[in-house]
Amino acid sequence: MAIEIPINAKRHPQKASARTTDGDTVPFWKRDLILFDRGLNDVRKERLFRELHLLLNSGVDPRTVLDLLTHAQKEPKITRVLVSVRGAVVRGVPFSDALEAEGSFTPYEVHSMRIGEENGRLATVCLQLAEHHADRIKLRRMVRQAFAYPMFVLCITLAVVFFMMNVVVPMFAQVFARSGAELPALTRHVLTVSELLRTGWPIVVAAFMGLAIVYWFVKDRPFWRSWTERATFRVPVLGDLRRKALLARFCRSMAFLLGSASPLDRALEMSERMTGSPALESALVRIRAQVIRGSTLRAAMGQEVFFDSQLIAMIGVAEEVKQLDSMFQRLSERYTDEVQHKTTLLGSVLEPATILLIAVLVGIVLVAMYLPMFKLSTTF
Repeated sequence: MAIEIPINAKRHPQKASARTTDGDTVPFWKRDLILFDRGLNDVRKERLFRELHLLLNSGVDPRTVLDLLTHAQKEPKITRVLVSVRGAVVRGVPFSDALEAEGSFTPYEVHSMRIGEENGRLATVCLQLAEHHADRIKLRRMVRQAFAYPMFVLCITLAVVFFMMNVVVPMFAQVFARSGAELPALTRHVLTVSELLRTGWPIVVAAFMGLAIVYWFVKDRPFWRSWTERATFRVPVLGDLRRKALLARFCRSMAFLLGSASPLDRALEMSERMTGSPALESALVRIRAQVIRGSTLRAAMGQEVFFDSQLIAMIGVAEEVKQLDSMFQRLSERYTDEVQHKTTLLGSVLEPATILLIAVLVGIVLVAMYLPMFKLSTTF
């Protein structure tokens, strides 16, 4: 049942929040207020939900829980969120609606808390959300660890090449101009690129800044999210990695919802709002429509290309033995392990690939500069 503080007050309608953490659209006139405010990240949310679990599991009254957490927090961002949520709960708003109105929580978290209220398992839901954020933190750290070294080396390489093109190559160009000898094609091309960089770098910088500004305004738009997702799915390695990460999230949410005794159609409906993927959301809409018409989950999922055959087969077996929640849990763990393994493997491949790219870029510049030297030495 919903957690409410029993007072004689009417429920106030929730106002749409302008700040979200899961890609919701933010009005233009409010962007300047939240440009440098990241709100609650995964680390803060994990700690918050874990503290909520400990207090609620101890039988503490919800209002007392919010009071204790508000006075115990030292970070202003968490304190501001708790004060807002506590004020809404005191006015008679259910806990999940107060979280939604505050705006710092994703649809996945809000709907999970709503399910916990309806089933009387709010403490368990808080623990599951804390573990969910712990898994996200772990995966994000693995991705950063895999890409940190290659990106650092790539940036250093680009800086070195830019320095060579703007300082070293022009010095060689003066020597070649005084010699009057015919230059190899590779050398002429490198000199042309160097001249373009020295004269056109303001245009390049302005172009990058323009693209960054355009991206900032369209990154949350549905058409942009749909287009970028389709483009990502076409990338050989990253596409499969993205798809399996989405499947892991979907299976985790279905395991939780079905384990909370939610009907299958309602679990699918709420999972649509938790995916964060336009492609998966569209597929779940069609699957839910077929399930409502009497189709089995396996048959409905079999008509969608988003799901692989092994997942569909295992879902079919789980339907036969009435163990969908446990099967979704095992599938979630399997996909999570695959994502972690492929991320680690991708990082180990990127390191030598980055070193090879360094050798190629620097080698091309050096060879282009020394080829005319060899030609002049053989002439004399």
